[in-house]
Amino acid sequence: MGKRVTIYDIAKEAGVSAATVSYVLNNTEGQSISEETKNKIWHVINMLNYKPNVFAKNLRSASNSKLVAVCTKQQGYLEKADFVNFLEELSASLRENFDIIFCTPPFKRVSNADAIIAFNVDKDTFYEIGNRNYIPLISVNCLVEDKLFFQISADYAKLKQKADDYFQGEFAFVCLNPADGALKEQISSTFKRVVFVENGKDLNGISAKNLFTVNGIVAEFFQSKDVNLLYEPIYAPVCRQAADCVYKALSREPFDIHSYKV
Repeated sequence: MGKRVTIYDIAKEAGVSAATVSYVLNNTEGQSISEETKNKIWHVINMLNYKPNVFAKNLRSASNSKLVAVCTKQQGYLEKADFVNFLEELSASLRENFDIIFCTPPFKRVSNADAIIAFNVDKDTFYEIGNRNYIPLISVNCLVEDKLFFQISADYAKLKQKADDYFQGEFAFVCLNPADGALKEQISSTFKRVVFVENGKDLNGISAKNLFTVNGIVAEFFQSKDVNLLYEPIYAPVCRQAADCVYKALSREPFDIHSYKV
C-alpha cells in the first residue's frame, strides 16, 4: 500500500503552507486566500487523490468510473462536423464501459462525471471549466502548459515533415481555426502557408495546387476539386492518447509527463 497523502504533501505540490491547505479544506472564514490559490489547491487534492473524511462522500472512486464529459464551444457547421469525428474516435478509444456526454456553454458543474475532456477551447475557457469541476480535466487542442492537467495536441512539426516529403514543394495547410491562440500561433509558425477556415465561404475562397489538411470535413470538400490533396487524419492517435490520459488521471498516480504531441 502506498504512503498516505497528507495536507503537507498537498501544500508542497501547490506551493503553499499546510495551514493554507487546511483553511481551504475547512472553508475557514476571515482568510485572504485568492480564488486562484484555492482552485490550485483543489486540483492538487484531486491529482493526489487526497480524501478528507468530510469530502469523501463527494468524491467518486476511479474503480467505478463510467462517464467522461467532453466540453467544447463548437459553433459553426464545419466545427460541429469535426467535433463529431472526434467523439467517434474517442468512443472507439475508451475501453471498458465508459459513456460520453458533451457539454456546451455556459460551463457549470458537471454532475456525476469521472473526468472531463476540454476539446478545442481557449485557455480562459479551460480554466473556467476547471474552476467549477474538481475532477480530472484533460486538454485536447488547447495549450495550457500546466502540470496539473494532461494536454494532448497534434505534432505539427511531424505533420509538416510528412507533407514536405509528399509534395516536394510548396503547399497550403488548411485547417479549422483553433479556439486557442497559442495553438494557432504554433500552427502558423510551423507551416509556411496556412489557411484557417471557419465556414464554406472560406473553403470556396482557397486556391492552391497542393493542399494538406488534417480535418476530414475539409478533405471531403476538396476530394472532388482539381487539387493535389494530402489528408492525414489526426483524431485516431489523439483520441487514443486522450483515452490513455483519462485512465492515468483516474488512477491518481503521479506522472512525470503531462504534455503529449501525437
